[in-house]
Amino acid sequence: MKGRHGSFQKKGSRRPFLQKGGSMRTFIAIELEEEVKDALEGAQQQAAELCRKGNYTPKENFHLTLHFLGEIRPEEVDDVVQAMMETTRRNRPFELKLDRLGFFPRGREGILWAGVEKSVPLQRLFQQLEISLGKQGFAREKKGLSPHITLGREVEPYRGFADVQKQVKMENITIKVKAISLMESVRRGRNLFYRPLFVQPLKDKSFY
Repeated sequence: MKGRHGSFQKKGSRRPFLQKGGSMRTFIAIELEEEVKDALEGAQQQAAELCRKGNYTPKENFHLTLHFLGEIRPEEVDDVVQAMMETTRRNRPFELKLDRLGFFPRGREGILWAGVEKSVPLQRLFQQLEISLGKQGFAREKKGLSPHITLGREVEPYRGFADVQKQVKMENITIKVKAISLMESVRRGRNLFYRPLFVQPLKDKSFY
């Protein structure tokens, strides 16, 4: 399965040119539609006004991580793709609801995130992905799935996170999950960008 990058350029999927050599920092994620990103950016901006400082995630980088792969070689991409294709054959499109702000504290600062309400289809998708990746020799996620979208790091609220949570009301934002994506982290200067290497639709392409 290694070294056959042209083998997964199929209808309904997309990927940029893969450079030879070296390694890539990668993860598998659910990409978000622009209207979802807009809503999240609005909540992020409201929260930022209540905080002394923060390293806020650019709108274009919003995503929901399913599995962090870390550094992989270009010749391993086909193995990841095979796992993704097996996973999507067993899962249909579904919807998720973003319903709250959360905070992972680290002293005065912490990570600000948007949380997803409990979802059986999401857990099923994650579990199948873990099984499929395991068949290809990739390690499973040790902590399981904690679905969230990171809005900012090193965020320090003026009056504590409870105040931010009280004042910033998350609307029930709906995410339509129609595909999963293999993403690469690319650093350009001081900025970090995420680009899709491969996008695999879920089983039922007629969804919406």
